[in-house]
Amino acid sequence: MVNSNIKVLDCTLRDGGYVNNFDFGEKNIHSIVKNLESSNVDLIELGFLKDGNHKSSQTLFNNPLEAEQYAQNPNQEYCLMIRPDWYDITQFGEGGNNIKNIRFAFHQKDLELTLKQASIVREAGYKVYFNPVNVLSYTEDELINILTSLNEFKPEGIYIVDTFGSIFPSDLDKLFSLFNSWVSSDIAIGLHLHENLSLSLSLAASFIEKIGTRKAYIDSSVLGMGRIPGNLCTELIMNFMNITQNSNFDLNSIYKIIDNPISQIKSTNPWGYMPAYAITGFNQIHRSYAEYFLNKPNLSLPEIDKLLMQVKAADKHVTFNETFASELYEVSKK
Repeated sequence: MVNSNIKVLDCTLRDGGYVNNFDFGEKNIHSIVKNLESSNVDLIELGFLKDGNHKSSQTLFNNPLEAEQYAQNPNQEYCLMIRPDWYDITQFGEGGNNIKNIRFAFHQKDLELTLKQASIVREAGYKVYFNPVNVLSYTEDELINILTSLNEFKPEGIYIVDTFGSIFPSDLDKLFSLFNSWVSSDIAIGLHLHENLSLSLSLAASFIEKIGTRKAYIDSSVLGMGRIPGNLCTELIMNFMNITQNSNFDLNSIYKIIDNPISQIKSTNPWGYMPAYAITGFNQIHRSYAEYFLNKPNLSLPEIDKLLMQVKAADKHVTFNETFASELYEVSKK
C-alpha cells in the first residue's frame, strides 16, 4: 500500500537557483518541469516571488501569473516561495490557474510581516506553507512561540528547516517532538535539509519513520542542486520511498534531468561536500562564512577552521557579517 501521506516537493528550480543566479534558461525550465511532472513528484517549486527586474530565463517572478507558463498540467501541484523581507506583496495580484501553493521562508524578526502577507495570499485563494529559517537556532521557548502563532493561522504545512545543515539525529528527535506536540494534527510537518554533514538521506529516513500516518512533506532537489554543499537529492529520496513506502516515482524522468541540464550546470558551478561547510554545519555557523574564507587567497583549511571558530566564539555565527569576517581575515594575515 502506498503511503500517500508523505509527499516529495522538488525545489530544484528554486533552491537550486542559488547556484546559477536562477538563470536556467526558458527551454531548460520547461524541460525540467516536464520531466518532474513525468516523475510523479508531488509538488514542483517553480521559483521565488521576489522584487526586481528579472530575466525571462530566470526562475524569479514578480507575481504568480509570470510563472504560470511553466504550470500547464492541471493534475500537477505547483508552488512558489516568498521571503517576506524580499517581496512587495502589493504586486502579488489575483489567483492564477494551476499554481495553488505559496511557501513563506522567514526569519523570526519577520514573523508579523510573514503572517500579514500570508493572509493576503490565502485571501487570493492559495494554500500557505511556512518555512521558519534555521529552527535549530531558536530556544525551545522561542520555537514554541513561533509554532503557536503559525498553528493559529492553520496553514497547510509547517517545516523543520535545517538552514545550516547542522541537524543531528538527536536534534531531529527533539524538533519532531516539539512540532508534533505544538502543530495541530491536521497540519502537515515538512522537512528541508542541507547536506553539510552528509546526513540528509538518513535524517529523511528517520523522519519518515516518525511521521506515521500524519501528513508530511520532504524537500529535495535533483542531484542535490543548491549552494555548496547542496540539498537532499530528489533521486535518492524517491528511490528510498519507492522501496520503503511503495511509492511510484519514475526515476528515469529524474535521470533525464540529471543528464541534461543539471550535470552541465554542475560542471561550471559545482556543489557537493566540502570540509569547510562541514565545519560550519557541525558548529551551527552561517555557511556564508565558509564561502567568504574559501574565496580568499592562500588560506589553508586549518586556517579557515581557526577563523570559523573565532566567528563562533564571538557569537557572530547565526547571521553572516562580512565586515567582521573581513576584519578576522586581515588580522590572520598579519
